[in-house]
Amino acid sequence: MTAAGMVALRDRLANSQLAHAGGGAIMPILDTDGLAVLQTEALAVHAHAVATLVEEGDGEEDRGGSPERALESAVGGPALQSLYHAPGVLDALGALTDVEWTPSGGEGTYSYYCRPGHHLGLHRDVEECDLALIVCVLDDRPESAGDGGSLCLYPSRPHEPLSAIRAAPEHGAVQARACPGEAVVLLGGFVPHRVLPVGERHVRIVAPLCYRAAG
Repeated sequence: MTAAGMVALRDRLANSQLAHAGGGAIMPILDTDGLAVLQTEALAVHAHAVATLVEEGDGEEDRGGSPERALESAVGGPALQSLYHAPGVLDALGALTDVEWTPSGGEGTYSYYCRPGHHLGLHRDVEECDLALIVCVLDDRPESAGDGGSLCLYPSRPHEPLSAIRAAPEHGAVQARACPGEAVVLLGGFVPHRVLPVGERHVRIVAPLCYRAAG
């Protein structure tokens, strides 16, 4: 998207329901049967998951880049693809933002935070991901899990360089944890965010789905 296009998109989003909520909201997205189908698929494709470990990020200050992270990921199957492209999902995203969206990719992926220390460092999403739908598929957590695996957002710091947020990570931090069957809808290209590390015996599976403005 061009700089002019980005400014125009910001203007369109400014008065939306999602913007007034700080750029992020949790909504129900799957019924019991739909969740069971997605869980079955996520557990099946985990056999083909790829582990990623980046101990030090690349220092990107705005969006994209390569943040520090430790997690596993696998390409989704037909169940996730169907959800990703579902007309009802697209309608719900449009209602929250006053913008028409289209999927940025074809299949979608599952992210597995399943070993102690698995996390995703501070970042803003890539240009193809102005809007993210982060679906919680499974959250098998011990009572001691606390905020582990939660999405940590910085809605009051959208224009700051990421290094400034890293220097004062508690300032303006808002934690959001969707339960299985729910999703976080996030203006991920604008709101800085990270996933807090999971601990022992904590398995959390999410499906981060990216959307770009249609047209």
